[in-house]
Amino acid sequence: MEIVTLNEKGQVTIPAKIRRRKSLKKGMRVALMEIGERLEIVPMPADVIQGLVGLGKNLPSIEEIEAEADVE
Repeated sequence: MEIVTLNEKGQVTIPAKIRRRKSLKKGMRVALMEIGERLEIVPMPADVIQGLVGLGKNLPSIEEIEAEADVE
């Protein structure tokens, strides 16, 4: 965990070691997500559509969902 301070404009600086570990570069876009009381910074891929590729590969198939619904 790193502690950072908001400046007068409400901005924070992400520490260099975290930027290096997460491959964050100047000009990259990030999403700021509110999750309950937490804030998460999520790097956005340069090509948002390409960034979505493969997200569903571990989701159950339609057949598996239907079979589970039949059991309930």
